[in-house]
Amino acid sequence: MKRALSSIATAIVVVAAYACGGAVEPGNGDASNDGAPIQDASSPICPSSPPSSGASCSPTNATCEYGSDPDFECNTVARCTTQGWQLDTPSSGPGCPTPSNASGCPDSFFDVPTGQHCGDLVNTTCSYPQGFCGCSVGSGGPYPADAAAVATWICDAPEAGCPMPRPKLGSACAQDNLQCDYSVCALPMGESVICQDGAWQEQAYGCAL
Repeated sequence: MKRALSSIATAIVVVAAYACGGAVEPGNGDASNDGAPIQDASSPICPSSPPSSGASCSPTNATCEYGSDPDFECNTVARCTTQGWQLDTPSSGPGCPTPSNASGCPDSFFDVPTGQHCGDLVNTTCSYPQGFCGCSVGSGGPYPADAAAVATWICDAPEAGCPMPRPKLGSACAQDNLQCDYSVCALPMGESVICQDGAWQEQAYGCAL
């Protein structure tokens, strides 16, 4: 379970298979997928640089992300609590910073054969300017005994209108209550976000078992 879920109440959402894979099409919301990285807009709720731990903040429950890594766990994340800003520093694990793509990764995001069997590369993850892809069983439930038999290529494929790649937590957004799932249940670096009060915030996400 990601560290982000430990700080907010868990809302159970059943994940449909189409939400975790498939080809990505240009959205009609904050940004479109034209093959180039999308710069996050300035935040209406976050300081321009990481705040000091314990410093006063508002609104409570605001979440702000600082750093350039595509995986939010490899960036600094500040959370506004009733005790002031609380900071999560980048993970010190082997996945941070996000490593270069393995030799089994397709050359580009658009070359990934989503939905096709990839058992010999199970657990391989690939990072591209347009988002993440991986060879995964695509489920939040117990890992199958023979994962290689069921693993397929899965890419970030959020709902229509969602920006690509994933926006930074706390960056500006325009469509209130727009929810975007970036394969949170299928890929280890996935995340789910929602546009609230003009800023992208993390969304509690329970994965179907």
